[in-house]
Amino acid sequence: MLRWRIATALILAPVVLGALLLGRWTVLALVLVVVALAAYELSQALNPLPFTAALGAGIFPVALTVPFGAGGVLGGVVLVLPWTLLCLAGRPEARTLRALLALMLMALWVGAPMAMAALIVRAEDGVILILIAVVGPWVSDSGAYFAGRLFGRHAMFPSLSPKKTIEGGLGGLVLTMGAVGVVGYYALGLSPLQAVLAGALVSVFSQSGDLFESLLKRMMEIKDLGNTLPGHGGMLDRIDSLLFTAPAVYYIFLLV
Repeated sequence: MLRWRIATALILAPVVLGALLLGRWTVLALVLVVVALAAYELSQALNPLPFTAALGAGIFPVALTVPFGAGGVLGGVVLVLPWTLLCLAGRPEARTLRALLALMLMALWVGAPMAMAALIVRAEDGVILILIAVVGPWVSDSGAYFAGRLFGRHAMFPSLSPKKTIEGGLGGLVLTMGAVGVVGYYALGLSPLQAVLAGALVSVFSQSGDLFESLLKRMMEIKDLGNTLPGHGGMLDRIDSLLFTAPAVYYIFLLV
């Protein structure tokens, strides 16, 4: 499993870096691809949720950031309401509370955070910030994995993720504080305290995103939301932390 995770990461990393080097429109295209894969996985996991309905719910917040910036995120989420009516009106088999809530989830959990990821790239130092949002969870996961393997004794949330330990979580927190702290201090000009606190928040939100998806999978009684990425499950299993860290980075670095 670890071998497949590393191999997939080695493939994904150049794709992300290449998109960043090519500019904001390439990043936007990559974001739309990720949203489309996430919509497909969610529609399969929550059948008979129509794929087109899930796709629109995820894309609207991203698409509206192009002409309207940050205001487009909220506008896109609100637009999902009439879109839901349009998509489900002619599909009696899909008119369920589960499908309705899934579309709201797609907009709020996937669409809005990915829209913020697209916005981050457009900001000053945007490449560094999006790398913090993307790589920060990888650092946190690595620290948590190895600290958990070496020192893990106490389960963090056994009913959600039995393998996660408090010691592992602290290991991820410390490693991310160090990594993001160095980048924040030297590349972004933050004070040492600001840089370390930013790293701590990235790790906390990263681990929260992972636990949130674990909660969803427990509720749906499934192991993975997809199988498109060997060793990682599906796209949603890979970006679960990013969906929490992208908004965190947006507000921590751009607004504060």
